[in-house]
Amino acid sequence: MEQTTKAKKKILIAEHSGFCYGVKMAVDKAFDLAETSSRPVYVLGELIHNPQVIEKLHEKNVKTVKSVEEIPPGSACLIRTHGVDPEHIDKAQTKDISVSDATCPDVRRVQERAMALAHEGYTVIVVGKEEHPEIVGIMAHSRCIEGANIVAVNSPDELESALQGYSKSRVGIVSQTTQKEETFFQVVAEVAKFAREMKVYNTICPATFKRQTAAEKLAHEVDLMVVIGGKNSSNTTHLAEVCREIGTPAIHIETVAELTGHSDLEAAETIGVTAGASTPDWLVQDVLHYLESL
Repeated sequence: MEQTTKAKKKILIAEHSGFCYGVKMAVDKAFDLAETSSRPVYVLGELIHNPQVIEKLHEKNVKTVKSVEEIPPGSACLIRTHGVDPEHIDKAQTKDISVSDATCPDVRRVQERAMALAHEGYTVIVVGKEEHPEIVGIMAHSRCIEGANIVAVNSPDELESALQGYSKSRVGIVSQTTQKEETFFQVVAEVAKFAREMKVYNTICPATFKRQTAAEKLAHEVDLMVVIGGKNSSNTTHLAEVCREIGTPAIHIETVAELTGHSDLEAAETIGVTAGASTPDWLVQDVLHYLESL
């Protein structure tokens, strides 16, 4: 844990925070394409959940689109870290669009696990938000398996309605890579009450676990936590939740501008800082410089 002291305030930085390796690989690939591609570059969906990085890519003429239909034939297409429905890739290739895949390796492993479970005849439960792009991609890959039964739940309370009409005797469980471990194991425990056979893969990525553990540890030591990352970032939102659940106030911000004049900063003598896996170091440094000036 790094520490910096300024006047009466002590600033502590979580041991694990900021870019994970999957995000770094994707961002590096996007900027490399921007510099080297002879074709116009498009990203199918937001590359990562960080508006400031998306804006910097836009400045490099890397455009974000919502569908393959928006990409002109002959362009280059980069697949987001969360993965996509494989039908989109097939559709792009029929339009002479060169496809470069930036799906996070950990996300790809979840896709493969879910597909294998579906192939083995299990009813597949993905623990995560159904509308999250990672979950959309995982479920789309699994549905390529004939006869696949797959549902998404974000809490044990959703199991009953989600599983209506599906077999509950043989159940396979995987997780969104950025899910909270507590929620994942709560779902597993609930399924164990009715399933005769279970196959469970804890597919929460190591980077997510390390960030949540480090944030929780630091939150015990400070008066206030500052969590940096996109408001649409699941893993960053979970970091703030982890801190609040142990009773430490947490401010979730995207940029340092949101801290200006914040009343909670005045009262706090010790401030902890962490950042989501999609948060670049330059945003973290901006926040640290501001906090050190208080």
